[in-house]
Amino acid sequence: MKKHVLAFILVIILGVMVACSNENTTKNDQGGAAKEGEQFDLRLATVVSAPHPWLDAAEYFKEEVEKRTDGNVTISIHHSGSLGDDETTIDEMRLGTIDFVIGGTQNAASFVPRLQIFGLAYLFEDMDHFERAIDENSPLFEYFEQEFVDKNLDVKLLALSGGGTRYLSNNKKEIKSPDDLKGIKLRLPGSPIENDIWSALGALPSSLSWNEVYSGIQTGVVEGFESTLSGYTGSKLYEVAPYVSLTEHLYMATHFTMSELTFNKLPEEYQEVIDEVAKEAAKLGTEKGIEFDEELFKELEEREVTITEVERDKFVEILEPLHDDLAAQLDAEELVDIVRELKE
Repeated sequence: MKKHVLAFILVIILGVMVACSNENTTKNDQGGAAKEGEQFDLRLATVVSAPHPWLDAAEYFKEEVEKRTDGNVTISIHHSGSLGDDETTIDEMRLGTIDFVIGGTQNAASFVPRLQIFGLAYLFEDMDHFERAIDENSPLFEYFEQEFVDKNLDVKLLALSGGGTRYLSNNKKEIKSPDDLKGIKLRLPGSPIENDIWSALGALPSSLSWNEVYSGIQTGVVEGFESTLSGYTGSKLYEVAPYVSLTEHLYMATHFTMSELTFNKLPEEYQEVIDEVAKEAAKLGTEKGIEFDEELFKELEEREVTITEVERDKFVEILEPLHDDLAAQLDAEELVDIVRELKE
């Protein structure tokens, strides 16, 4: 009888030990408490060069995370595409070999196709409308936050951000109307929707990574591209494409993402710091994009760049009617409706 009682007690003890082990494993996967002296050295990748609002956001993120974790989480910033182009760094993030990426939503669209709605030219009325759409409390942000989860990418969307207004640049001539675009070989990110948009305007789209644009213009692979002024000046593209047209067709939409594998290995208190600071950094990136636009116009005038006002109504007349059809291709009509509802 005593043997049976002893065996019973041992089974109970073993069951408690297994339960505790499972609880600890779950806690570690989701982030437990920080251990004294435990340190994490993380890497953040972006393709742009200074000056650029993405780098301002990255620097703020680095400094604040390190400060709020007492130096137990350190972040190194790798800019100018030194760790690879957008798609490469996102793939690396999925493996946990890169921890953060700040990049354009259009370059992440091969992983989350509905991000292409940010490439619908003239979808947003103005910068205020755009900022409401990307806000952390916006239904649009909440949708994409969940979309990253549903895609099983092992990538966490921390925030959406801005980065300035996008304009058209080329090395051939002044472009004032869609007619002037006909036949221009135009570099675009790998978003099919943007290909449709610029084809409708008469351009000849060509997919090319951002860090190949300079050489692409030099060799004639492409003749033009669209970008923010920060991207234009940071990559010294004024040296090879001295014509800038003020199309203002898009507001730069930026994803700030993190490896889910990295996030899950961090203590819970550090996870909270990263979530909080990323959203602050995203707001800073949006603000810096607006500031840079104002400052860089003066710099470009000194560099003898030809800046051209465009017949905006003619561009809008062609592109606005495409919104619903292009959204339908993405099965993203709901998202376009959300954006429209956010107009004031």
